[in-house]
Amino acid sequence: MSTKKFGQPIPTIDDSRLSPFLDTSQPNSARIFNYLLGGSAHFEVDRQAARQLLAVLPSLDKWVRLRHAFALEAAQRLAEQGFEQFLDLGSGMPTDDHMHTFLPNSRIIYSDINPVAVSYGNSLFAEFENVFYIHGDVTKVEVILQASPVRRLLDMKQKIAIGLNSVSIFLSEADNQKLSGALYEWAPIGSKVFVVLQTLEKSTPQYEQFLAINKKAGLPLQLYTLQQSIEMLKPWHLSHLEPIAEFLGLPEDYISESDRASFGFAFHATFLEKEPPE
Repeated sequence: MSTKKFGQPIPTIDDSRLSPFLDTSQPNSARIFNYLLGGSAHFEVDRQAARQLLAVLPSLDKWVRLRHAFALEAAQRLAEQGFEQFLDLGSGMPTDDHMHTFLPNSRIIYSDINPVAVSYGNSLFAEFENVFYIHGDVTKVEVILQASPVRRLLDMKQKIAIGLNSVSIFLSEADNQKLSGALYEWAPIGSKVFVVLQTLEKSTPQYEQFLAINKKAGLPLQLYTLQQSIEMLKPWHLSHLEPIAEFLGLPEDYISESDRASFGFAFHATFLEKEPPE
């Protein structure tokens, strides 16, 4: 009899798979973001790097948590619309409140290029039959889409919800367009993309310093305007666009003028759909 779990919210960690995660020779972005989210999967080297980022942009943890909150809320709303399978790209370190916790009967594929996030995810979901964490480079998304866990777990006769919440800012415009096109071609009719569009409204000294720190850490990123971001997601059809605080039902002043002034960018809760051909 199989001992694998289906829909269990608290998995057991398989220590044998954790070698990359336990490497503390340098900070790792997955563990840094786990720290900013209030998780426990990080080390002092990561906390020091996070504090350096927070010194430049004190509200960074607020933005990181907003993005995470969107992913959870979006996934739950999509489940209410009948979505039972999810492909999440650029997943980062899975925390105790990732979507598998709230959607225990859904089929979920997490993926990331970061070996630390992948090793931790593999250890976390080793005994799950409905949740997999796979290594994947979104610039070669066709490899992800043909991976055996994806082909085995996701039913291509049913609509699929695709999360892209930590992807676009690390890709060039051309790579973003290529990714969107490949996913659109692959996904069944009725599938949806859910994504936080992190868009640049103006450049600030703090933002430029933040970019420099990330580049030095081997994590270069680039923000785009809202219009550029929407264009890069074509041919997906935009079905919902809303400031993230409004989407989450937060007070109007949750994102303060100080937050906006220091970052110079905005977050938009976004859904896009693959519609039937006319």
